[in-house]
Amino acid sequence: MASAGAQFWDETANGGGDAGQTPGTAQVVAGNPNDPLTRITGSITAGDFADVFAILISDPTIFHAHTGTTTETVFDSKLTLYDSLGRPLWFNDDRPADVSGTPPSGIGSLRSYIGGASAAGNYRSSDTPTTPASATWGLPGPGLYYIAISHWQAEPRNAAGQNLFHEGSPFTPIYAPFAARAGDTLDQWGGTVGGTGAYTIHLRGANFVPEPASMIALGAGLAGLLGLRRRRKA
Repeated sequence: MASAGAQFWDETANGGGDAGQTPGTAQVVAGNPNDPLTRITGSITAGDFADVFAILISDPTIFHAHTGTTTETVFDSKLTLYDSLGRPLWFNDDRPADVSGTPPSGIGSLRSYIGGASAAGNYRSSDTPTTPASATWGLPGPGLYYIAISHWQAEPRNAAGQNLFHEGSPFTPIYAPFAARAGDTLDQWGGTVGGTGAYTIHLRGANFVPEPASMIALGAGLAGLLGLRRRRKA
């Protein structure tokens, strides 16, 4: 569990070891839900497709996640975001060029960004990857989410082994999932493990998952977590 007033989470120092690769094995970023979560650090190791973290998105209107500079994340990254049930929401491989000129700034080449503040044309459906604005940015609401980081060649898939998102060119859009698989859950990874090494995920609009009931909240899903947060504030 993170210390009081903490804003950072480290996969090893706080999480105790390697984060899992699916929502069922995700590392819960647990702490005081009133504390902002601004950074997750860790590493992708040999044979490790991805690291998945359970986080609380407290303010979907300002939420973003990105993998920082080439020094902070040493491999060509991919970010994917899932709802409280592990269903796919958004994916980005290489951050859209316009994001580097507006907050947040300083995102490195071949690093990843999920959030608002990009041009409407950069949000696309996986079914029509070359059609600008074929998807509209948004999140279901505040609550529990899963965020995954991987090398760009690792591919999140459903239980049938099908890709949840468009994989391939163009690489810079922020993709919504294939419509036919939007109700599926992240079950496995395919493709190639690819590059390994240290990473940083910068976050805005996120908080720690409540303790000591974080595992209960994970089992109850989004509604349970929101109910827990309301009781804590009462």
